[in-house]
Amino acid sequence: MRSPRAPNQALRTLLTEAGWSGAQLARAVNALGAVQGTVLHYDRTTVAHWLVGSCPRSPVPSLVAEVLSRRLGRPVHVQDTGLIRPEQWGLRAGRPLVEGSAVERLDDVLRDIDRRGAARIGAYSLAALAIPNGPPAAGRAPLSALDASMPVGMEQAASAQQLLALFSRGDAAFGAGTVREPLRQYLSTTLLPWLRSDMKPGVRSELFTVAAQLTYLCAFTHFDMNHHVAAQRLYLMSVELAREAGDMVGQALALRGLSVQAHALGHFTEALDLAEQAVRIGVRHAPPHQQAFFYGQLAVAQAGRGDSRSIRHLALAERCLERSSSRSSPVGAFHPGSLALQHAAVARSHGDHRAAARALETSLRHRPADERRSRALSLAELAETQLAVGHLERACGTWHEFLDTHLVIHSARADDRLRFLMAGLRPHAANPTAAGLLRRAGELSSRTSAAATKRDSLRTRAS
Repeated sequence: MRSPRAPNQALRTLLTEAGWSGAQLARAVNALGAVQGTVLHYDRTTVAHWLVGSCPRSPVPSLVAEVLSRRLGRPVHVQDTGLIRPEQWGLRAGRPLVEGSAVERLDDVLRDIDRRGAARIGAYSLAALAIPNGPPAAGRAPLSALDASMPVGMEQAASAQQLLALFSRGDAAFGAGTVREPLRQYLSTTLLPWLRSDMKPGVRSELFTVAAQLTYLCAFTHFDMNHHVAAQRLYLMSVELAREAGDMVGQALALRGLSVQAHALGHFTEALDLAEQAVRIGVRHAPPHQQAFFYGQLAVAQAGRGDSRSIRHLALAERCLERSSSRSSPVGAFHPGSLALQHAAVARSHGDHRAAARALETSLRHRPADERRSRALSLAELAETQLAVGHLERACGTWHEFLDTHLVIHSARADDRLRFLMAGLRPHAANPTAAGLLRRAGELSSRTSAAATKRDSLRTRAS
């Protein structure tokens, strides 16, 4: 006979501490799920089932832990909710990343994404953004865990650097959807075995540095595809790998990536904390164009919090960029088009749509032709800004340019902009110019949805 379920006293205690009813918890979980791309329709009845001992499927336990963490102002781990059974406890169930080396934890994250899919590996966590300073918690792997059969030298580090540049160019030109899976597979099947090998200290430092950069890029590709939980976990792993390499700039790059993600998700306080940490750690060690990269994000994060210092940090970023002899790098590249985009973000936060439009036009003039994804997103922002100030005809022309670029990229953020386009134009459907644009956008949206359905079908059959 099946043993009866034990009542979930842990969850009941957390609900009492939070001052929430079952219906309030259900609404909070539904809302967080929607933000993170998981559509849920829970109600008080669902929570009542949890309280008598039923356990929902992943990623729901992680969502419950996260909404309770935010409500209570302290970390609540998945196992604290009583929504997973003891045999499921462990790293994949949401336990803090404290055991093992950075390489072992990266392996676990990549396996988790591969096993569950990037959309089902948990919840985006504000508690995880409290990143400790200082040396890594675990040093290099013990000798017994190293693969002595595989000699690793500077040749492997150089090849990883070349592939980093290749993946980075592909991402910028065609969107994350074209490189995300090949990059993740490269990390899993090629780079991880190298990182486990015994090697000379100089080789180790070089290889861990490029591994941190590849992991940062892999995180960004998940961010671009709206897989925010996977992106956050990979950014955190990039921080750890850079720390093990002693690479201060690499740590700062990953912290900046986490700041950009937090800002995009509306967590403005956390975004500012992370941007300040990135500047504090990285600016002293970075070349001028990457100093501008850090100061520019700090300005955007400050503007999101209504901090007037944002203008000063934009000016500082501009001065750093002016004295830069080289502005390109596989990660952390920054040029006048990038800076103008951040001017636009600051202006938009201050409610100055006209200044934002001027900055976006400047950004597009300076944007390299092969940065198609950034160009598409900037065009969409410009069109939305033009519409906000009442320039419908001009906005439609800009949106047509966006659609031209959208045809050749695979980016969930660009797909979001396509949906915003259609929603923003529907009130103007009686205008002939807007009506024509809506027809074209609808056709493109249908093709995009059909392609996504086909990809999902192929992925399901492959798994």
